Amino acid sequence: MQTLKEEPTTSVAAPGPLDPTAKPDRGVSLRAFLIGLVSTAFLAWFNSWIATKYNVHAIGGIQMPFGALFILMLFALANVGVRKFSGPGSRVPLAPAELLTVYAMMIFGALVSTPGCDNVFLVAGPALFYFSSPENGWAQLFYQHVPSWFAPGWDGIAYKKEVIDPVYLGQIPFSQIPWDAWAMMLTAWGIFLTFLYGLMFFTALLFRKQWTQREALAFPLVEVPVQMAGAGDTTSNISFWGNRMMWFGLIFAAFWHSFYGMSMIFPDWPVAPVNTTGGLTFIFSEHPFSSIPTINAKVFLGAIGLAYLLTREVSFSFWFFFLMAYGSYAGAVILGQPELLLSKSGITNRPDFIIYQAVGGWGMMALVLFWTAREYLMRLGREAFGKNRGDEDEPFSPRTMVFGFLICFIGLVTWSWFAGINIAVALTFFAIFLLTSLVLTRIVIEGGFLFPQPPFYALQVMNTTMFGTALDAANLTKLSFLQPMMLVDMRTNVLPAFLHTMKFAEILGLDRKHLRRLLLAVIVALIVTVVVTVLTSLQVLYSQGGLAGYTWFSKTAAESTFNSTANIIKTAPGIKPANWGWMLLGATLVWLMVVGRSRFLWFPFHPLGYLVAPTFPITNLWFPLFLGWLTKTLVMKYGGSNSYVSLRPFMIGLILGNAAAMIFWTLLVFYLKGTPITYWSA
Repeated sequence: MQTLKEEPTTSVAAPGPLDPTAKPDRGVSLRAFLIGLVSTAFLAWFNSWIATKYNVHAIGGIQMPFGALFILMLFALANVGVRKFSGPGSRVPLAPAELLTVYAMMIFGALVSTPGCDNVFLVAGPALFYFSSPENGWAQLFYQHVPSWFAPGWDGIAYKKEVIDPVYLGQIPFSQIPWDAWAMMLTAWGIFLTFLYGLMFFTALLFRKQWTQREALAFPLVEVPVQMAGAGDTTSNISFWGNRMMWFGLIFAAFWHSFYGMSMIFPDWPVAPVNTTGGLTFIFSEHPFSSIPTINAKVFLGAIGLAYLLTREVSFSFWFFFLMAYGSYAGAVILGQPELLLSKSGITNRPDFIIYQAVGGWGMMALVLFWTAREYLMRLGREAFGKNRGDEDEPFSPRTMVFGFLICFIGLVTWSWFAGINIAVALTFFAIFLLTSLVLTRIVIEGGFLFPQPPFYALQVMNTTMFGTALDAANLTKLSFLQPMMLVDMRTNVLPAFLHTMKFAEILGLDRKHLRRLLLAVIVALIVTVVVTVLTSLQVLYSQGGLAGYTWFSKTAAESTFNSTANIIKTAPGIKPANWGWMLLGATLVWLMVVGRSRFLWFPFHPLGYLVAPTFPITNLWFPLFLGWLTKTLVMKYGGSNSYVSLRPFMIGLILGNAAAMIFWTLLVFYLKGTPITYWSA
């Protein structure tokens, strides 16, 4: 998959000390683990609290969480200050391995605590009962199929209003939360999450060497934290923080964001048009282009910096295929299919001919990933059933990795079987989740995409392309609890985070012992985050009420899924042959792009751009990705590789300044006005 290009790409510091007289790195120490644990618990609490209560999303929820990056910056700057104060011969308080251990743990704290993603299981049951009405008919459609341990206050026949209603109306203090009604439900879903996160952990182990060493993928999202931590230079990280170009980028981003931040305090403060909620808007009024949805162009400085770190084929493909996807609306009209008559589905409510092309493309990409890794995976499989202990640099034996993966996958299917889900249906659903997670992870670790999401609903795909009417109400009801937490808002999927952690270990040159310590640290951080998130979420819901604050988490995520499922049950659409045609087209295009990249160095298209084209995040990110691609293209053409390398610290400064400014202004506005910034568009 990785094709050599004649241009510089993301690079990180090589492992090992740059100064031969420097003392060796302290590795993954107990001190780093304890600092990371406290930082993770705080970050998980704060992110869950402020997002659930105030609808603020600057802290976590992306694959390089700004909250974690901000705290890492504070630790790194403290290192620099101590080093300058103590003199050049002293050691920094926290070595690079310790700083990256803390950051890796905080990644999980910021991801898993984000409401509206994995933790939707907390509100799926309450939403089903509270928002049931004679108009939507949920009681008749769903109640009889919901196991008693799927939701709190539910015995399989009726629910307790004193348990469910306060989730949305509030006025219940933490001490009066009916924990006895939640105990069985939290235990059951805790078992499910154990298998789910275990599956992601062992999948990361199986693909670690293939993607970090054999294919040598770029991992652009590790560039900023690695540079901040001074990885590769065990004496200090002053070289990064002393770079003037980096500071120019950081200050410029901070200045840019100050306009939006000041406007939240002083409403008359001027804000640039591209710095507002809508950005620059493009509306087409002439036929057939009037069918194209409104296109917004926003300027995210951090995204421009990230695009600069990518290969040009990746950044070009991101914005190019987005515009092509929007242009296909006009193409449909030209071919006699008015936009208003097109069947629409998926997370973004795009036309089916776009959504099912994406389904085929994601499926083909997953097959390509397995095919590319087939030799290594088959070797691991043979060694797992033999006596070979595997490579010395692997943290665990092949047997542990393969059997761990199988146990977790079988555990998910068994859990579903106990819930009453047909085994074939469960196998299909979790296979879709696994394949989607792999492709999504590839988009993150090769394309640097901060906010990855699939464009399709798994239940709709299963209904219209695989099972048809055989997917009955009983199975659909139970899967409707799983879909919103697993296959809708997947931006916090932990598979990329596990692989980023393993990449940190490779950059640091950690041996097997310290790699195991690092993995154990992030697993403990994950467990602590789940506990903190559950307690914080329920405290906010019962005290404030789910009808205030972040309603996507408390209401919309589950409600939209049940509405979609109800429509499937009522209309019984069955298998649609046309969808298979669009899937075949999407799969063919991805395959042709993979072949083109492997045969021709000049080939400009990367399949990752095609895969994200119908998703929601690219509608906000296409323009800064275009600007980053354009900047890099011009620099490479007129300045060459040396100019690219010279400008890269400035771009990293943009990323760091973007993150720091968002956190700073969120906290400052909250302190001054009591109401934090709820939506960032700058």
